[in-house]
Amino acid sequence: MLGTGSFGEVFLIERKQDKKLLAMKVLSKRKVRDQNLHKYALTERNVMASLGDHPFIVRLQYAFQTVERLYLVSDYAVGGDLSQYLEIEGRFTEEKARLYTAEIVIALEALHSQNIIYRDLKPDNVVVGGDGHIMLTDFGLSREGVKRNDQGAKSFCGSYAYLAPEMVRKTGHGKTVDWYLLGVILYEMLTGMPPYYDEDKNELFKNILTKQPNFDDTIPNISGDC
Repeated sequence: MLGTGSFGEVFLIERKQDKKLLAMKVLSKRKVRDQNLHKYALTERNVMASLGDHPFIVRLQYAFQTVERLYLVSDYAVGGDLSQYLEIEGRFTEEKARLYTAEIVIALEALHSQNIIYRDLKPDNVVVGGDGHIMLTDFGLSREGVKRNDQGAKSFCGSYAYLAPEMVRKTGHGKTVDWYLLGVILYEMLTGMPPYYDEDKNELFKNILTKQPNFDDTIPNISGDC
C-alpha cells in the first residue's frame, strides 16, 4: 500500500508482462454510493484519460471494475511527492522551485484548455517521476466544463491551508482558483510553509481573506525585476 486518501487506497503493483511498476487506486463501490462520491470517481477517471500522454500529468493506464470495487491504474511516480521533499529539505532552492513551477504552469494550462479546473494543487499532489520532472495527480476534486476564469463552480472543497479566498467566501470560482494555488505552492516551496497557515481553522480562513503574505529574506529577488 502506498497510501490512503479521501476516496480510496492506492497500491503499488507490477504489470506481469513487462515488470513495469504502476499505481492502482481502489475504491469501494459501497463507499462511493454511501458518500455520494460518484461524480468524484468519474471526474478523476475522465481527467486522466482526456489528457493522454501529457508529460506533467499522471497518465491513466487502465480503468475497470468488479462487483464490489472500482480500479484506476496509472503511472507510478517513483520519486514520491513534493511534501516529502519539503519535509526533508525544509525549503527548495530558487532554481528547483522555478523548474517545478514552470512544469505546473504547463500542466494547468493543459487542463484549462480542456475547461477543467484542478482545485487541489498542493505539495502532496505533485509527484516526481524517475526523470526528476513532476506530474500532477489526484483529480477527484477537479471540475469539468468550467469555461470562465471567475465563475463556473460552487463546491467548497480542498485542503484548508490551500483554499483560495473565493472558495472560503463560497461565492463561486473558476480557472483563476488554480493560479492562486500556484502562488501558494510556490511560496511554500521557497519558505517551507503555506503563506497563511494557522492551526486554528477560523484564524486560517481569516488570514486567507485579510492578510498579505510575508515576503522575508527567504524569498529571493522579491523586490527585483520580474
